[in-house]
Amino acid sequence: MLSKVIYLISVFMIAILLPMSALQATGPENKSMKQTPSDTVNPASTNDGQRAVLTVTPREIDLGSIRPGETAQGEFSLKNVVPGGIEWSAYCPEDWQSAAGKISKVTTSNGPTYLKIELAIAENMESNLGDKSRASIYRTSMKMDVEGKELLCQKDLKAGAYRKAIRLTSTGGRRTIFVDFRIHALQAMPSISLNPQRLDLGEQLPGKIISRRIELTNKGRDMLRWSVAPLEARPGELSRELQKEKYFSFHNEEVAEQGKYVVPAHLSDSMELIGKWTEKKGYPVSKGNASSIKFRFHGTGISFFLQSHTEDGNCLVYLDEVLMSLPDVLSGQWEKKELVVAEGLPDGPHMASIVVREGSLELEGVKVFGKNIMKGPKGWIMVFPNSGTTLNETDYINVKVDTSYLAPGYYGDQIVFKSNAGLEIAEIFVDITSDMGQKVIDVYLYTKDLDYLFTADPLAESKRLIQNGYIKEGIAFRLFAAQTPGTTSFHRWYNPQIKDHFYHYDRTGGGKKLNGYVYEGAIGNIATSRMTNTRELYRWFNPATGRHYFSTNPKGASGARKGYRFEGIAGYVR
Repeated sequence: MLSKVIYLISVFMIAILLPMSALQATGPENKSMKQTPSDTVNPASTNDGQRAVLTVTPREIDLGSIRPGETAQGEFSLKNVVPGGIEWSAYCPEDWQSAAGKISKVTTSNGPTYLKIELAIAENMESNLGDKSRASIYRTSMKMDVEGKELLCQKDLKAGAYRKAIRLTSTGGRRTIFVDFRIHALQAMPSISLNPQRLDLGEQLPGKIISRRIELTNKGRDMLRWSVAPLEARPGELSRELQKEKYFSFHNEEVAEQGKYVVPAHLSDSMELIGKWTEKKGYPVSKGNASSIKFRFHGTGISFFLQSHTEDGNCLVYLDEVLMSLPDVLSGQWEKKELVVAEGLPDGPHMASIVVREGSLELEGVKVFGKNIMKGPKGWIMVFPNSGTTLNETDYINVKVDTSYLAPGYYGDQIVFKSNAGLEIAEIFVDITSDMGQKVIDVYLYTKDLDYLFTADPLAESKRLIQNGYIKEGIAFRLFAAQTPGTTSFHRWYNPQIKDHFYHYDRTGGGKKLNGYVYEGAIGNIATSRMTNTRELYRWFNPATGRHYFSTNPKGASGARKGYRFEGIAGYVR
């Protein structure tokens, strides 16, 4: 009798709890509701009789605040806790439209499978069409991506905070994961935004023309009218001296894989990342707990430039391994902030660290104090276009820096944008080094059939060259010695199956698939932009054979090398 009563109570409780498992928070009004729907787990048996169970970490991600026209990314890691595979599928949040694609029957084993989430908030088109009733409604797109399978979900949402549930079904049961985000409405008044707001041109030799680009956008709904003030006619209140501060940008132009951040080569001795980091438009973004950055510098102080910080962020700041007391400076949610860690330190070596305990932190760069700055001559910075109007498009401002008449030293200046939304300043920095005594290295070409081996030390590789029948062709070009300003290591790989050598200044191959290639080291340093007395090193690729060809002759891929397609400039050599 007692067992029958217990059974009836159990059935009654299940009948109550099952409907609750389907509840999902679907709008701003439910943001504070943090209850998690109950997951149904029906373990499936693997071949060895063990029960397959799909695990997901984290169960909830916060993409932070997103403005119309912007995107944000995050990812979940899925694993089967027992040996063998488990099939699962993903579905759009409740009441969202499935616009394209499908994610079904994805197989996950012990190794993690990553479900990537990309959320995009479209510009508010209704306000431009005169429909004021829909002026604060934004088309929101959520794209899920896993192992080449994509699912695109869409819904029109108002500005506000959201917590959306994504349902996963598998042979081991059901899981529910959550994506949090906040949509910021556009303000009516125009607002000027520059990206990047600081340009770090790094170390350069005199005699170069350096080009960069600034994106100018309007964060408001009304028309933005802007112009660039001539450097010699800047407003007096903006003539702040850019002195005793050196800027280092964390931006990496050579991101080999979207979503994966790698420390730029010129910062490898100064910057260290620990934990999981991803990238957003080339800048590092922390993901997960216990992520940290260490930056070693020589100077009298340092400040970090932070692009964004999520609401639940929790960070600690250390200077020379000592915890700093910076109350509330890293709390809450914000965008584009300068965090001054220390000033007035003894001039010497130091190390600043930020430990991200919770939330997400996006970094732009640092300024090191204690470095005098020089100003260039009239006309050394050229900006075009120098005026315009911007509504909801992106205007690209071209900046050219002429180093022809600059003596060695560290230079900086400001580009002042005047607009009907106020003034905005972009800063520009460049370190001019002397080219006196610049050391170059002879690079020899050895060939065998259509394999091209470049080496700066044929004596050290003589055994391999002789045994494999390579023929010496002579000096092909000259590379630079290590630490030469404006240059970076030029790496070599070899594929023994197709007998092909490949070269690139990016250690990861610059986006090239290197399956089957063996890394053989750096053969010298190559310039990544034109320097005095340099010439282009061109690259071609034959899709039929998988082989590559490199030459300083722009018409080199002819004759016996027909079928090769031009891939661009590999770098600049002597």
